[in-house]
Amino acid sequence: MILGKTIGQIRRSKGIIQSLLAGGIMSRSNLSRFEGGKYYPGYDKLILLLDKLEMSFEELLFLHQDNAPQVKRMLHLELTEAGNRYDFSKVKAISRECRSMYESTRTEAYYHLYLLGQGVLIQHHYPDEITALNEIAAYIKPYLLGVDQWYLYEFKLLNNFLFTLSSSDAIFFGLRGAKEFDRYHSFPESRTVQQHLLQNISIICLNEHNYEQSLLFLEKALPLADKTHLLYDKIVTLIYYELTLLCLKQKDSAAELKGYLNILRQLDFEDSYQALLKVCRRHLTEGVYALAD
Repeated sequence: MILGKTIGQIRRSKGIIQSLLAGGIMSRSNLSRFEGGKYYPGYDKLILLLDKLEMSFEELLFLHQDNAPQVKRMLHLELTEAGNRYDFSKVKAISRECRSMYESTRTEAYYHLYLLGQGVLIQHHYPDEITALNEIAAYIKPYLLGVDQWYLYEFKLLNNFLFTLSSSDAIFFGLRGAKEFDRYHSFPESRTVQQHLLQNISIICLNEHNYEQSLLFLEKALPLADKTHLLYDKIVTLIYYELTLLCLKQKDSAAELKGYLNILRQLDFEDSYQALLKVCRRHLTEGVYALAD
């Protein structure tokens, strides 16, 4: 990973000359070589350079990826966008491109993207080279089981492929993921990933009327929603939480559930409001219809 070029771009944009940035850290010539990709300083020196530039290592990586987009990341974005637009011919083309990239590089992530595209096609009744979700699950499950320690990639992978798993498998891997999260408690980027994963597993449990397990995952997701400072995520998690409590008969009143649903509407998330209202109607009896206008 050639970070020197990005360091140089940041330095120039801040109007800092090489000798000033290099001072007390390395020679100006070494900084010049680093920016040109011909010298690689130790991690300690890189951190000192970033401190002078008032920048974190995470921000540097983010900017570096934008300056030199990774093929895998771009293919994932294109695949997601095509799926969201229901452009299934493009999903098929990108999926097959990912398979071709895997065959030429043997990089596992490309094959995962291929499977993700195939899964989207199956979900929408446009099967291509793979015709059943359990074929995809049969590949993903051994991969997740074979990794000794999960990293952010594995958390994201599980979240991406939850739709291919049975509820029991989703719960099994979700519980393992919750344990693995402990190592990432102080890493901000992981919190949104964790929150979405736990919430999505709770929804699977809810759909199976497994309210006890749904509550377990929601109780883990709620504190993470607080930490992400994402209002929408927090409200949606609270709606599922209140719904689960009502299904378990741990609450007598749907007042708080109604309140959170109304907040979504006030914030102009009308599509989400309508979708979640339907979920509530599926799980609750008579009184839930009072939620509608």
